[in-house]
Formats: sequence, structure tokens, C-alpha cells
Amino acid sequence: MTPRRKHPLVPGFINPPPFGTFLRRNWFDITTILLCVLTAWLLYKFCPPLMPRYFPLFENVQQTSWGIRHSQPFRSEYVTTIMSAAIAFVIPALIMGLIALWGTRGFGDANAALVGLGYALATSTLLIVLLKIFIGGLRPHFLTVCNPVMPPPVPGIGAYKQYYTASQVCLGPVKEIQMSFPSGHASAAFAGFGFLALYLNAKFKIISNGGRFRETYGSREPGPMTSRVHHWKSLLFALPWLVALLLSLSKIRDGWHHPIDILFGALIGTLFAHLAYRMCYRSVYDWKENHIPLEGDGGE
Repeated sequence: MTPRRKHPLVPGFINPPPFGTFLRRNWFDITTILLCVLTAWLLYKFCPPLMPRYFPLFENVQQTSWGIRHSQPFRSEYVTTIMSAAIAFVIPALIMGLIALWGTRGFGDANAALVGLGYALATSTLLIVLLKIFIGGLRPHFLTVCNPVMPPPVPGIGAYKQYYTASQVCLGPVKEIQMSFPSGHASAAFAGFGFLALYLNAKFKIISNGGRFRETYGSREPGPMTSRVHHWKSLLFALPWLVALLLSLSKIRDGWHHPIDILFGALIGTLFAHLAYRMCYRSVYDWKENHIPLEGDGGE
């Protein structure tokens, strides 16, 4: 039976599957995504840093190059963790959902896009939390929040006995100020908006050789189209990356992260955006196939 076409102004999918079929194909992926997010939240909330960082502490340490980098005033976040997670998921999901409802009208495409977005965000978030717990780093406002006891109540280690851990000398809360590396905000931003950029590239054929065919000049045989891509498409592709960059760099402006934290978080998010897209679509950059979703039953 041929599916009935909808009016162009009326949103909807052509021939969507029954709800039971949707659940049968997606319940396992949805469950693992939610478990991944829940595990990351529980670890971040309740697990202390497993490898505390040693740092120098002596009179006027704030005036050294290390002290200047780690004694910024404590400021409220411009973008909180909850806001970052919501923005990184809701905005890309909304845009891809609208394109699927009014553009492709394919339920499989919308399903692949949302599941892939979940893959990217959930997996990168769990990895970031594990790195924060096992590796971590001291935030730019570390000394301000730490408020170390002077002189230190215990002997330090090192050549001049000047290296301590936060639990030895800090009067303030010590957990959060030791989890600077890598940036979860940057990872979420680049995972979510990076996935959106790849989706837009596939749908609008931004990185391609034209995506259509016409006659080659001087020949009657069809050949690949050589006309350039319109400039507005480059802006469309760049905009999600710009949003991700702004969200990430806000953490330097509010003094919660060092540049290296942002860089590694962005790399992790970008990596999982590409990985998740390839897991849900036939290709990432091949214009002939990168718009075609894979089946939702594990690819069997």
C-alpha cells in the first residue's frame, strides 16, 4: 500500500511504525543510554577524586605563576551543568525533529537522529566523568575555594616539603575544585551540536560534489555536477560549531576551567559525535549515503 502524502504545511511522518514495533527496535538502546547517564550522574555526585593532585603551598604562593593560574575569584557559572546538558540535547533534538517532520518525513530518520544524539551525549558524558574522577585537575579558583591553612598542619612532600593534597590543608569543600579536567560542558556542547552539524551536512549536502548530476560541458554524457555549494550552507554548517564553542569558552570566562580542559573536552565530544553518527547512518561525509539511516534493530 502506497503511503498517503501529507500536505507540505502539515507536519508528520509517512507510514510510521506501530508503537510496539518502535519499542521492540529501540528499547535496548534507550535503556543503555539512560543507564549510561544515570551511572555518570551517580559517579559525579557521590564518588570523590581517586587520585588527588599534589600542589605547592607556601607563603605568597598566589604570586607565583602557578598561584596566579589557580587563585582566580570564585564566580557563579554563566551556564550551569544542568543548563549545558539541556541545551546540548534539546536544541539539536528540536532542530532535527522539525527537519524530519517537515522535510524528510521519515520516521526512521528521526529515530536514528535522536538515538544517535543520545549515543553521543551519554557516552561522552560517562567518559568525561570517569576522567574527572581518575585524573581530574585543579580549577582556576582552586586556592580561593580551598582557603588553605597557613602554616600547613602537616609536613609536605617533595624537595622543599611544600607539596600537599587538598584534604590535608583545605578548609573549604575539596571535591568539585579538583575535577577541572576535562570539561564536561565542552564535551556535551561538541557532542550535541557536533552531531547536529553532521546531520545538517548530510541533509543539505554541504560537504559534497553537488549531490546531483548534469551533462558535462562539451559532452552529452552525464557527469558529476561541478557547481559550488551556496555560501549560506557553510553558515548553516558552522553555526552549530559556533554555539558549541561559545558554550565551551564560557567556562574560561567564568573561571571554572583552564583552556586545556576545554580543548580535551571538545575533542572527546567531537569524537563521539562522529562515532555516534556513523553508528546510526551509513556514512559521515559520503554525500551519497550519509543521509540514509541504519535500521533500528542493531543492524542485523
